Amino acid sequence: MSLSTDVDLVMIGAGAAGITAARTALAFGASCMVLEARDRVGGRVHTDASLGPHFDAGAAYIHFCERNPWVREARRVGIETRPWRGFMHFEPFIGGVRVPEEAVLRRRRVREGFWTHLESIEDQDLDQPIAEAALVLQDEGRDAITDMSRLGLGEDPQHVSLRDYMALWDGPDRIVPQGYGTLVRAAAAGLPIRLDCPVSQINRTAAGFEVLTAKGTIKARAVVLTVSVGVLKAGHIGLPSGLSADFTAGLDGLGMGALTKVALAFDGERFGIPQGADKIALDAPEGSMTFELWPFDQNLVLAVSGGQGGRRLIAQGEAASVDEVARIFSTIIGRDCRPHLRGGRLSGWWGDPYSEGSYAYAKPDQHHARAKLLETGIEGFYYAGEATAGGRFGACMTVAGASYAGWDAVKKALKALGHPLDRAASP
Repeated sequence: MSLSTDVDLVMIGAGAAGITAARTALAFGASCMVLEARDRVGGRVHTDASLGPHFDAGAAYIHFCERNPWVREARRVGIETRPWRGFMHFEPFIGGVRVPEEAVLRRRRVREGFWTHLESIEDQDLDQPIAEAALVLQDEGRDAITDMSRLGLGEDPQHVSLRDYMALWDGPDRIVPQGYGTLVRAAAAGLPIRLDCPVSQINRTAAGFEVLTAKGTIKARAVVLTVSVGVLKAGHIGLPSGLSADFTAGLDGLGMGALTKVALAFDGERFGIPQGADKIALDAPEGSMTFELWPFDQNLVLAVSGGQGGRRLIAQGEAASVDEVARIFSTIIGRDCRPHLRGGRLSGWWGDPYSEGSYAYAKPDQHHARAKLLETGIEGFYYAGEATAGGRFGACMTVAGASYAGWDAVKKALKALGHPLDRAASP
């Protein structure tokens, strides 16, 4: 369908930020259009059912659920959420042998001691690599912090600012049995979204902006750009002239992690292992790998890696990655699982041209980078997403953060356009 429309705002990207931005604009009575390059909504929040059983290929947890708007949205659309038991329950293995409980407790104590140590570090010294702060620990403790960084942030700890990580909100999580992607897709129902509509160029005009796509040009008074930092750094979208030096520096100060998942679907054989008896292989190539067993009582094992380990899986392709993960899982269960394997799927955001990574982290000495991305230097042009959800929102790297950022950007845009903000609207 040919695209030629004039609107108050155009949102580029139909992930959580773009969806929330559109809902906010409409709540205030503004006209808008959302342009999405993929053939689906949700961005890096996607529930994959291609194997039969479903799994969240991207974001899976409603973090800090007491103040996460997606808990309220789930109630609105009638989708169930459940408390998540946390990430400390994974049974660790090395060489297919269960690590003794004494070593597990020692590893946990060292990790807890690390957080106590951080309280003694001055704020101005926190913008160091996570790996540097962990040098005070013994090898076992450094390994635990490395796992935290790779499996939590998707990146190796020498590349990540400790101060940026410490700014994140904390709190209990919830999970979505139908899939987080299913929830986000439901929230997009009825919105003016054009799929299969990649944007090639954004230009400034006397009246605002024109956005060029393969299906035509859309004119808008303001633009809310919500694609990932990775997409911008790769140059997939031509940005308007006149961007500030702060914005460019903000992009340079951020990187994209490589949190990577491999799903294994089985024929019903569960190898005598009950649901919830999750494992972690501490000696997986290029970093530890977790195994979530039979999520939501499905015949599925979901493996997660990150940093160089995640990139390695993506580089070798789906077939080789599925086989490698199956072999590692086989060492843990003590038998070859592959005769019962019915399919596998590699979910690699690092290799996806519409993502170019899982989510944005600040590099060492660059904790101000997120705030700089808000200073585009162009009136009417706003950048919003999980990468910019810092400052008054400690929600970077999360779906909630993307939503908060989209909501905030639209309110700024409408205020600048002189649009009345005479009623409440929240993400």
